[in-house]
Amino acid sequence: MIVTTRPLKIKYKKPGNPLQEFMENIQYKSSLTKEVVFLRYIGIPESVDLYREDILKMDEYFYAKKESVLYLRLHKLEVITNKKDVDRFSELWGNWQVVVNNPALLYETPLCGKLQKDHLEWTKKISFKEIIQMYKENQPNANETLLKNFAVKFLYWMDYYLPQIFSEDNQTVQKIVFVGSITQHELLFLYFLSTLGCDICYMNPKEDIPNLLPIIAASSTVYKCRGFYEKEVVIPKPQPRKSTPSQQAISLPVQNKTTEECSYEQLASLATSVVMIKTFGADHEVLCFGSGVVLHQDGYILTNLHVVSGGEYYSVLYENDTNEYITHQFVKYHDMHDLAILKVDRVSKPLPVKVEGPLVRGQKIVAIGSPLGLFNSVSDGIVSGFRDIRDMSMIQFTAAISNGSSGGALLDMQGRLVGLITAGFNDGQNLNLAVPAHLIYQFAQNFIELPS
Repeated sequence: MIVTTRPLKIKYKKPGNPLQEFMENIQYKSSLTKEVVFLRYIGIPESVDLYREDILKMDEYFYAKKESVLYLRLHKLEVITNKKDVDRFSELWGNWQVVVNNPALLYETPLCGKLQKDHLEWTKKISFKEIIQMYKENQPNANETLLKNFAVKFLYWMDYYLPQIFSEDNQTVQKIVFVGSITQHELLFLYFLSTLGCDICYMNPKEDIPNLLPIIAASSTVYKCRGFYEKEVVIPKPQPRKSTPSQQAISLPVQNKTTEECSYEQLASLATSVVMIKTFGADHEVLCFGSGVVLHQDGYILTNLHVVSGGEYYSVLYENDTNEYITHQFVKYHDMHDLAILKVDRVSKPLPVKVEGPLVRGQKIVAIGSPLGLFNSVSDGIVSGFRDIRDMSMIQFTAAISNGSSGGALLDMQGRLVGLITAGFNDGQNLNLAVPAHLIYQFAQNFIELPS
């Protein structure tokens, strides 16, 4: 079979007045060549109130033109949480790897829901192939498990968003706005949408994304305002979007308001929500021991990336349970913050996460982990300081830890997770570090269980 369908050819505009041209570029042209605006709008003009007003005005402007404009404003991309979805897209990824180097088979093999226009469907497949190659080039140390996790997540986004963006007749202009902090993977998905002809506007009032990929830099136009706003900007949703149960994210946490201190005995009992993790290589040898914290009763476990990185599969041990739970479900990770999430098919009680109110130096804390493989050891100490290590905020504390404690729980005296134990200094005693709760929340908010 000879493939005669031509893919969409994209030309990236370099507008002089980026935001204005992003809004005004609404002429639909049925052509195999399309000019696209890909804008990175960084900072705020004059005040955060004006910034918020501008976004709401943009909502109003595009909704007034809903007959000719498909408009979608995003804050974070959906998280895959349903095991059936994970299995479905894992199978799709396996099929893809078989046909990817055969254009004829690739053309005939489904890749999520089919787009109505043949040239867009073919462009989608070619673009996804390029995205996978870009991931491999920019993550040369990623193993097959990490590549599969990325691919499954990306396929889920394609399956979730493309039916919303492309109407049946595709006689509209697509405008996608993403407001707030973004991950490298989410920005890659925005680039993917631009290759399908969508105009993209990424707006971050704090800063531009670090370590910008060359393809993103070359395709997009950056516009920097003089002001910046470090806090989270809350903007009302433009309109409610219905989702199926399999697409609904797990509920966000609510701050535990209790101020009553627990006894050390009560805090030690929370070890049932802290696990020991063994990471196995392809030869079934143990590569690493570490700890993890249960975030959700459905088996979502937070740990350090360095505990699970490079593993082919993992075993998880729970206190007072003689079973060893094997899992291949590496759900999510963050390089800079050294965080990762595994999924185990076991119901267990999660730890509440402290999301309001600061820690203070001198505050009492308790650490629970498995140092040197000594399952769920408990030690106490204080918060001794706050450090910036390699441009990342860390909690310094004095509770004793050792190798194997990584991924364990740092608790306040109310039994709330205030940090994830991540490292210790070999050259000093009781000089230990943890990832603070606010970074855990930013990374894992859709996996944290809502207290009842």
